[in-house]
Amino acid sequence: MGEIGPLPYTAVQRMIDDPYPPGLQNYWKSSFMRELNDGAIDTIVAHCANRPSPMCHGLIEFQLGGAISRVGPEETAFNHRDVAYAFVGLGVTPDPAESEKCVRWAREFWEAMRPFTTEGVYVNYLGQEADEGVERIRAAYGPQKYERLASLKKKYDPTNLFRLNQNIKP
Repeated sequence: MGEIGPLPYTAVQRMIDDPYPPGLQNYWKSSFMRELNDGAIDTIVAHCANRPSPMCHGLIEFQLGGAISRVGPEETAFNHRDVAYAFVGLGVTPDPAESEKCVRWAREFWEAMRPFTTEGVYVNYLGQEADEGVERIRAAYGPQKYERLASLKKKYDPTNLFRLNQNIKP
């Protein structure tokens, strides 16, 4: 890395392959943030100073706003056009014996960040429904959009063939 310039799409898709090889134990929890204030920064620093694995980390992912915030709230399925950042707590380790500790760390980190986050979440940063719950999937879209998407799903995928994601049930 270290260069700035155009990249082919396939190169972008491979950017994290080396630091995240197959076989890692991964767990993450995420929420959106309206601002990055001193309390949030202090919480991030405190939790990252006590990681159970060197690969566990917290991310302030992409800064939102700009063009994202200029699209009307009803124009797309993405609901959270008024937030500034996405926070992700990642429990990552190559050692399956450390997995439980890393999962617990990521969950505790996410809980500690809740005063600084919204209930919303980026749908691609959700874990499985069994862990996150249906309400977190609904929170990714907002109640009205979720119902609208469920209606479309019922029309175009009534058997729920496309269900191996953060599923919207028909």
